[in-house]
Formats: sequence, C-alpha cells, structure tokens
Amino acid sequence: MSESQGRLGVVVVAAGRSSRMQGVDKQVALLGGEPVISHSLRVFEESNEVGSVVLVMSAGNLDEGNQAVESGDFTKVIGVVAGGERRQDSVKIGLDVLSEKGIFEFTAVHDGARPFVDEEMLDRGLSVAAKVGSAIAAVPVKDTIKIAPHRVVTDTPDRSGMWAVQTPQIFRSDILKTAHEMTTEDVTDDASMVEAAGGLVAIFDGSNDNIKITTPEDLELAALIHNRRQDCPQANSGSSENEGSRFGIGFDGHGLVEGGPLRLGGVEIDFEFELSGHSDGDVLMHAIASAILGAAGLGDLGGRFPSSDDRYAGFDSAKFIAESSRLALEAGWMVAHVDATVIAQRPRLAAHAPAMQRNIAVIEGLENSTVNVKITSTDHVGAIGAGEGIAAQAVATLTPTSK
Repeated sequence: MSESQGRLGVVVVAAGRSSRMQGVDKQVALLGGEPVISHSLRVFEESNEVGSVVLVMSAGNLDEGNQAVESGDFTKVIGVVAGGERRQDSVKIGLDVLSEKGIFEFTAVHDGARPFVDEEMLDRGLSVAAKVGSAIAAVPVKDTIKIAPHRVVTDTPDRSGMWAVQTPQIFRSDILKTAHEMTTEDVTDDASMVEAAGGLVAIFDGSNDNIKITTPEDLELAALIHNRRQDCPQANSGSSENEGSRFGIGFDGHGLVEGGPLRLGGVEIDFEFELSGHSDGDVLMHAIASAILGAAGLGDLGGRFPSSDDRYAGFDSAKFIAESSRLALEAGWMVAHVDATVIAQRPRLAAHAPAMQRNIAVIEGLENSTVNVKITSTDHVGAIGAGEGIAAQAVATLTPTSK
C-alpha cells in the first residue's frame, strides 16, 4: 500500500444477531439521528492511518449497511459483505475482502456496536501494535468479580490485574492472518487466537465511553454519552488545572399520584401512591444528579435530560447520576461526597434510608465517594406536609482529579 493510503486496514464486525435487544437491531438502531455503525465508520473515514474498511453485516442487514455507507459518504469502505456463522468466521470473511485491496501493515478489528472509538484510541493502539505486534483496547475492571458456577460462589479473584477488553484490536497483518489460519475452535475475540498461537498481546488504554451496545439499556446510555459529546465539548476536554473543592446543591420534588410502588433512592417501597414524573420520578436520584452537575458547572438536570425528550420516559434515574458523574470526571472533577435529604410526610421512610444509601453508593462514578441519606418531614406544613408530594435536596462535594 502507498503511504497516502494509510497503513491500517479495518474490519468492522456488525453481523451479530442482537438477541438481547428486544426486536431492535443494534447495528442499525439510530443514535444521534444516524445508525450506530455510522459513528465508528466516520472515525475510520477521517483517520489518515486508515486505508480501507470492510463492513461485515448480517445477511438480512446488507441493504441497511449499504445505505449507511452511502448516506455517510464513507469512501474508504470497499465492501459491505455478509458475515458467517461465528464471529471469527465474519472476521475472516472481512479479512479476505480486505486482502483484495492489497497488504496493509496493520489490521484492526472493531465491533460495529461500539460507536465511541476515537482517533486518539486508534493512535494509541497503533503505537503499541508497532512495538509488540498485537494490541487490544481495554479498561481496568472496577467491579468485584465472583466465580459462581450454578450461581454458587466458589472464588473471588484478585481484580487488580484484570482488564475488561474492548475493540479496536490492532495486529500486524501477518500475525492476525496466521492466527486465523491456525484456529478452529470457537473464540470470543481475535486476541484469543493470537494468544493460542503463542503470540504476545499487549493492552492499550480504551475508554469507559467505549461501550458495546448489547441491550436496550445500553442504547439509552449511548444516547447520553452522545449528547454529552455533542453538547458539552468542555466536559470532554478534562482539566489538570482544577484546584480545591467544589460544592453543588440540587433539589427536586414531585407530586404523589395513585399507583405504586413508590420508588426512592432506587428502593421500591410498598405504598399505594407513586411519584409522578417523566422518568421514574425518583426525586432523590434527581437531586443528587443536579448537585453533581451544579458543582462541576455543567448546567442543570432539566437542560441536559429534558422531560420533552421521549428517550427519558420511564428512565432509570440512577443513569442520570452515572452520566452526571461521567460528565464531571471528563471536566476534571470526581465526586467525593454526597449528602442528601428526603422530605416526606408520608409514608414513613426512615427504615429505607440505609438501602437507599447503599444503592446510591454503588452507582458508577460514586464507587469511591461517601454517601449519606437522611429523612425528614415538614411537620404537616405545606403541600408536602399534607402528603401531596415528596421532595429531596442534595449537596455534592467534588474534588479535582489532578490531585
């Protein structure tokens, strides 16, 4: 390949069955007004390192794949082809088509259901692959891992050396070709083939944004990430100049309507009324998310997740906190402490406060924070005192990530 054509060929694998998407095909589902696959295709199109791209779709989605390529004017895509029975079969088909264009020095394999790959990630991967031969995107495992065959825990491995693997996975082309020729058993990624063949595989930094869409909830989270990247570029830039601590105050309240159960702090409480609201109505979660956004100087909850947007109808409010924390982190701030108060005359909630506190403390972005939840009433004063609604207020303390 000539230098102008780029040294990297790319196979985008989008031939999955979307079995967990409840009838929605994740590859062609709309994200920000265009198919999910178009987001990664655009990154490869704009990269000077990329020479050619092959898009591997399921046989039933070839028309949608071709339409996405045409509407996005992705000139580097040299073929939209049907995949095989297994993921590795689909990759091999893509490699064969890619080889018709010539021999690239490096080949990247990327999941089409990961729309948030970026140019910097590609550069990191190529740098490592050039030194080692094989490089995979990954992020450190944050959750405790349990080995539990038949749902009975038998071991808790040390997570300090564990990584959650993502794509792109970038290889010297001859290494990947040999690995595919040698492997017949089922594998879940291309790096496993290289490992089985005795090759060395190194890790480069992926991104917590670089999620794989496998469920409808993932698609909702992807929409939040996309909105943040589009609407809040200052949040993406981060900052190493933040100093001291910041404090934000959040407040939310909703009326009680017949129904139930009542949901507060992620706890479902047996009660004949529930909170009205466009999302799940969890005023405690809303107040905390609002406080985090305020402390980071990132606007308000209603502006970022408007009630006029149908995507947030019935939305799990824990995701508002997770995304607000993510926004703050990208802007250079981490949540150190949350102090929240629920204001309600009825029902009695004190016994549920510990469960609320536990639920909030494990939300992504708050794992290293301290969380305190209190319950109070207005002693029968006002609408809340009359039992017509419930409110919550929260104070969030943020500290700079550079410290």
